[in-house]
Amino acid sequence: MPNLVIYDLETSDSSLHFSQILECAMILVNDNLQELDRAVFHARLNKTFIPHPGALITNKISIKRLKETNLSEYQMTKQLVDTLSKWGKNISMGWNSTNFDRNIIRSTMFRNLEKTYILNSNGNSEADLIHVARSAHLFYPGSIKTGTTSKGNAEFKLTSISTANDLKHEDKHTALSDCEATLSTAKLLKEKAKSVWDSSMLTTSKQEVMKILENEQMVIVTENYGGGPRPHLVTYLCPHPKFTWPLCVDLRHDIDHLLTLNVHHLKEELKGKPKPVRTIKHSAHPILMNPSYLKNFEPYNAIGMTKLLERAKKIKMNKEFAEKVSLIKKEEVEEKEANNQVDKFVEETIYSGGFPGSKDQKVIEDFNQTDNWKDKYNLRNKFTDERYSYFAKRLIYENSPELLDQTEYKQISKFFADNFLSTEKKPFTTIPSAMQAIDDLRNKHEGNDEIISQLEEINGYIEELQTMYEKAK
Repeated sequence: MPNLVIYDLETSDSSLHFSQILECAMILVNDNLQELDRAVFHARLNKTFIPHPGALITNKISIKRLKETNLSEYQMTKQLVDTLSKWGKNISMGWNSTNFDRNIIRSTMFRNLEKTYILNSNGNSEADLIHVARSAHLFYPGSIKTGTTSKGNAEFKLTSISTANDLKHEDKHTALSDCEATLSTAKLLKEKAKSVWDSSMLTTSKQEVMKILENEQMVIVTENYGGGPRPHLVTYLCPHPKFTWPLCVDLRHDIDHLLTLNVHHLKEELKGKPKPVRTIKHSAHPILMNPSYLKNFEPYNAIGMTKLLERAKKIKMNKEFAEKVSLIKKEEVEEKEANNQVDKFVEETIYSGGFPGSKDQKVIEDFNQTDNWKDKYNLRNKFTDERYSYFAKRLIYENSPELLDQTEYKQISKFFADNFLSTEKKPFTTIPSAMQAIDDLRNKHEGNDEIISQLEEINGYIEELQTMYEKAK
């Protein structure tokens, strides 16, 4: 088995496309979770981001440190890429990383003209330890202790898990401390719920997930909703016609009834809950378990293994039913896209704009192979895809703005000024929304001198950006 890279990020915002990595920590371990190496990266704030005050309060990184750190985001990204390359093929593992951290890394790579899918390409794959923890809690009750939410449900925040299990986590919400807590939790899960851990190591790539789904009559998949993890016994039906995600039928349902429905009635039936057809995000590290665990879960144990296997075989053999479901899913996507025709910022085209063509890929390689910003400047207009030209100019604006001619510099400055000073709702933090967040946080933390002091520092920085961009207009 390849080595694992346990990682964690501290960011400037919660927005997946418009957030800057301020701090990244990674610990390289072998398959026995023994440490082999570690690395920590820091970046200074770019002027092309407005940090969200709430994020800075959470990660407790001072504005002073963020302004004085030597590395720009671009330089930090280069170091991150070099380190991962040096460490070789690996499984990257974070806590709740499939929902946040990996998407931040993808967006960071995208706008810095690096390999967008560096974590799951060229033999690398991804895992999310929160999925392992939820499945362990479900299949091996008591193997891992959790916190408790206000509604009395199990809480799977990393801070709650580390506290409940007496794991070292001294400096919460710093990248390295969270990394160490994630590694400690991984060791606990591997020891206390080894079957779940072993199963989780078989589904770190979508190719391996598909092999299991196609070769097995039925598997248990864990999904988290309604107050905690829930098991679903499913059998694979067909790929999603647009996104290629595996569509699976939940075997708790009356399969004979579903097979008799025409497309119109089946479409209505699929809207019911529990969902008759479940989507498995095969690139998001689903945990797939053997059906033998069903004896502990209703309603499957009441239906019985013989009946469930019979239902699975009917699904596998019915191509017409797969075609109906595929058609319905295709229509759903088309309806959604028709109702969602809005202009996107370049950063939001990461998944919809396609990969760079061969010509643009060569320019990207030339751009990254030179350390001379003048050479990078000469490459900025050689892209055929305007997205990469935009990113190249943005990188020059952030790292070596004196190379831009006056017209280009003013054009870029005005673009950011118009967006950051806007009072309209944007998919990123603006200066007015940051100011409002500061006021809200002052009221929330009134009497907490430490947080109020940090808010004043953040307020001063936002006012600096406001002055700079008002001049750019």
